[in-house]
Amino acid sequence: MAAAEGVFDRDEAFPRLSEDLIAPLDAVGVRRPLTAGDVLFDAGDRESAFYVVLSGRVAIIDAYGTKKERVLGVHEAQRFVGELSLVTGQPTYTTALVREDGEAIELTREQLQAVVSANQQLGDILLTAFMARRAILIGGGSGLRLIGSHLSPDCRRLREFLTRNRIPHSFIDLEIFSDAELLLQKLSVAPEETPLVLRGTKILRNPSNIEVAAALNLVPRVAPSEVFDAVVVGAGPAGLGAAVYAASEGLSTALVDSVAIGGQASTSSRIENYLGFPAGISGSELAERAAIQATRFGADSAVPVQATRLTIEDGYHVVELEGQDRLRARAVVLATGASYRRLSVSRLDEFEGAGVYYAATEVEAQMCEQSPVVVVGGANSAGQAAVFLARRVGRVSMLLRGGDLAKGMSRYLVDQVEGEPGIDVCLRTQIRELHGNGDLEGVTVECDGEQRQLDARAVFVFIRADPCTE
Repeated sequence: MAAAEGVFDRDEAFPRLSEDLIAPLDAVGVRRPLTAGDVLFDAGDRESAFYVVLSGRVAIIDAYGTKKERVLGVHEAQRFVGELSLVTGQPTYTTALVREDGEAIELTREQLQAVVSANQQLGDILLTAFMARRAILIGGGSGLRLIGSHLSPDCRRLREFLTRNRIPHSFIDLEIFSDAELLLQKLSVAPEETPLVLRGTKILRNPSNIEVAAALNLVPRVAPSEVFDAVVVGAGPAGLGAAVYAASEGLSTALVDSVAIGGQASTSSRIENYLGFPAGISGSELAERAAIQATRFGADSAVPVQATRLTIEDGYHVVELEGQDRLRARAVVLATGASYRRLSVSRLDEFEGAGVYYAATEVEAQMCEQSPVVVVGGANSAGQAAVFLARRVGRVSMLLRGGDLAKGMSRYLVDQVEGEPGIDVCLRTQIRELHGNGDLEGVTVECDGEQRQLDARAVFVFIRADPCTE
């Protein structure tokens, strides 16, 4: 977004609406005056409105009212104020503050949806802008504040949850932050109560993923008498596809996943062989687009919620969820994906989440920046991870049991791996031991019967998966 008090000038994220596109919004909405100092919506609001600025200026502010406050940009005439929360139903992540008197058109979320459903051109412009704005918030570390230690398993759990669900946030590492003790004292928090999730003035102390999801309105409230036409268990590409197709046909649909919309696909740093995206797309972006598509058709989603049991009651299927919630449905689609295979080495449990990972996202990349890492595997996921990490870390050693990189990997990825100077490909090589005290420090590998040690601050494991059918 534009710096300081600058005006948005990126056409995709912040387009100006023509008079022809403003007219249908004006016909449905209400004109209201803008008075300097008015807050149109605040971070955390669940029912924010949509505004088209006709005159005056509206600033978009992150961390409003705190010492971290910063102006992300300013909307002027013919621009609109709103973000992806208007589509997803989540609380807002920023504050809209009127800087200069003027006038705006105000629409509720329901009014906006009605206008957009009748005007495809307007809908395409708004949705493209909303998605681009969300990406800017994520890239800029806006939204929630996560405070904790990168050594804490709970902190890593929350970082993974926020990242995979594309929740805008910033991370304050207590191991690095020089005034960590003073910060905790000001928040009246004991060290054992961390990690913390801050949303405005609200503090969640070492919350579960479900508690964070509830605060973000990710888990819908379902009436006990409600019966869905379809409940889809698993929100990877297959589950998302099923939800989109069902909801687009007018079927009441609910989507359930234990971790994140997008499933394991959301952890892919770059997908270049997916139909329809010639320039490639990250797994999280692909999942976000599909989730928005399902939401636009009316599908509900519940994340992160574990489906624990499937029964039949009064002629309906019943999907029982953790926490004793239940979803009744006329049909159930099981799209539960796969579970990662694990290395057969000692001390694996000790280092999982503290140096051994099964995904290479921005979170993991930040934790091992400028450090040597190991990628285990020879298929596309391993190749994508190696290329992504090679541009972020000190050195990538890619370990394959076999003797041919091209045997299990797409040709385009083989070319990228072989052309990346930061990747060392080690054929006929396997990990035998993990070393470290708290954090991973290195590994012992065996190649053609000979063992040697490699410095490694992280091991990324991509050795295929098994059907998750439990």
